[in-house]
Amino acid sequence: MNYETFKTSTVTSLCKYFGDQISVSLQPIIKNNNVKLDGLIIQDRSINVSPTIYLDYYYEDFLAGKSFSCILDEIIASYQNHVPSRSIDLSFFMDYDKIKYRIIHKLIHYEQNEEILKSVPHFRYLDLAVVFCCYLSDTPDGNASILIYNHHLKLWHISAEHLYDLAIKNTPILLPYELKSMEDTLKNLCPDLPMISMNTAARSGMYVLSNTEKLYGASTILYPNVLSFFAKSIGCDLYILPSSIHEVLLLPQDSFSHISDLNCIIKDINASQVLKEEILSDHAYRFEQKSGLVTF
Repeated sequence: MNYETFKTSTVTSLCKYFGDQISVSLQPIIKNNNVKLDGLIIQDRSINVSPTIYLDYYYEDFLAGKSFSCILDEIIASYQNHVPSRSIDLSFFMDYDKIKYRIIHKLIHYEQNEEILKSVPHFRYLDLAVVFCCYLSDTPDGNASILIYNHHLKLWHISAEHLYDLAIKNTPILLPYELKSMEDTLKNLCPDLPMISMNTAARSGMYVLSNTEKLYGASTILYPNVLSFFAKSIGCDLYILPSSIHEVLLLPQDSFSHISDLNCIIKDINASQVLKEEILSDHAYRFEQKSGLVTF
């Protein structure tokens, strides 16, 4: 079964399963780094929001040998686990006074997102771009965000510079930073990891910087004084390793002599362990205490 047949068969089967009260459709979605995915929208007609299920990943499972019936069961289960219990009133998004305290920033790669950047307010930061979202912390399916486009600024009668000022103020409040040692992070994620691995993590001096929600946490490097305070606490400059758009790793500069070796590690990890739409960059950055600047 090729991908086009897979898509058609999936929609047809789900329509038959759910009946008339729930609509099933496919929508092309462009995500970060110009990743194009097919979003399966399964929506109760009485509710104005729905979870998006990406068929591309299920087709990979199909090619790997998983049966079509099993995939259908997984899609149905995913929908049932994430289906909103109520509609969301999105009229607030039209009112600047109601959204101005929800504006946050996130970091994405500049060149990999040039097409979408034509349509959204942004600011260049090194080889990255600062873009903006409206943060929703109380949706039926948990935290969410809405990307802000140029036409929203016209609607709200504000400038991109004003948007930036709002985000710089709001983001650390709505998404406080969280800094943990790699050892503690591994203990939380993998409590059964062998002690030798824990000791290796401890000796590396590496720390994980994100926010409390693990949402767009790489932008915590823009928070005032976070990098400065940490660099001062360990007494040296830092390497910043872009783990993903959701977090970065901080490493004392004196613990690693060649940044080119770090770049090779980052490229290998991005290629094998990070979803393409979550990749931030393929190289490390430096933070210098004296100047307070991030460079690459």
